[in-house]
Amino acid sequence: MAQKKDTARSRSPHDTESAKSGVALSGGNMNAPVKMGSEVHRSAGVHTPTIHRLLTHVRARGVDWVPRPLSCDGTTEVLTYLDGDVPHDMPSWIWDGSVLRTVARRLRCWHDATADFPREGALWSFSTGQEDEVICHNDFAPYNCVFQNGTFSGLIDFDLCAPGSRLWDMTYCAYRFVPLMSDAPLAVGQEFAPFPLGTVLERLEIFLDEYSRGDPPFRYGAGTLLQKTAERLDRIADWTADFAARSGNTVLAGNAIMYRDHAGWIRSLGG
Repeated sequence: MAQKKDTARSRSPHDTESAKSGVALSGGNMNAPVKMGSEVHRSAGVHTPTIHRLLTHVRARGVDWVPRPLSCDGTTEVLTYLDGDVPHDMPSWIWDGSVLRTVARRLRCWHDATADFPREGALWSFSTGQEDEVICHNDFAPYNCVFQNGTFSGLIDFDLCAPGSRLWDMTYCAYRFVPLMSDAPLAVGQEFAPFPLGTVLERLEIFLDEYSRGDPPFRYGAGTLLQKTAERLDRIADWTADFAARSGNTVLAGNAIMYRDHAGWIRSLGG
C-alpha cells in the first residue's frame, strides 16, 4: 500500500546514529529498520522466512539488485544494506525517461524470476485476490527503490509480496512512475503529475513497451492497465480509509480520498 513507506535504506538528515544501535533509517514506520555496518536489521513477521526464500530464489535467477537475506530469528530479520538514495520528495530526476524505462524492465525481471517460486508452505502478509501468475511486489514505487546518481540500483521492502497477476503489480508501479495522475490537484493538497495529459499517456505507452520487451503476450494495452489501476486504487482507498478510521490518522484519511479521486480521474480517460 502507498502509505507503507519502509525505506530501510540510505541515510538522510532524518536518520539518527548511535554507537550501540547503529543508524535508524528514515521511513521505516512499520518495521523500525536499523543499519548496522553493511547490514539492515528489521522487525520480522510470520511471513519473513517466505520472503527470505523468495529473495534467495530471485537472486539465483540474476536479480542481484535486491537485498541478500542473512538471518531471521523470528523476531528480527537481517538483510544486506543497499547503498544509495531512496526518494520521497520526488526530485526532478525521478521523471527522467531513462528511469521510467529502467523501472519497467526491472519489474518485468522481477516477475519473470518469481513465476516459478514454490508456493507450497509459503506464508504471506497480504493477499492480492488476483490470478496467481507471479509474486507481486505490490509496492514498486519510488520510495521503495534505491538510486545512485539518479540511476535505479535496487529494490527494497518486500513485506507486501504475494502471489498475483503481472497486470496488478504493474498498475501501482505505473501510477507512481508515469505517474497516472492529472496535471493539477483534484483537491487541495493532492498529488499531481508534472506533465500534461498527452505526455502522461505517452509515458504510459513507454512503460508498457519496456515491460513487454517485445513479447506480444506481455504487451498489455493502455486501456486494460488503466481499468485495472482504477480498480486497484479503489481497493487501496478502502484499506486506507478503514485503517485511518481505526487509528484516527487524518493524513491517511486524506490519502484515501485522493486515491478514490485518482481512480475516478483514470476512469474518465476510458480506464
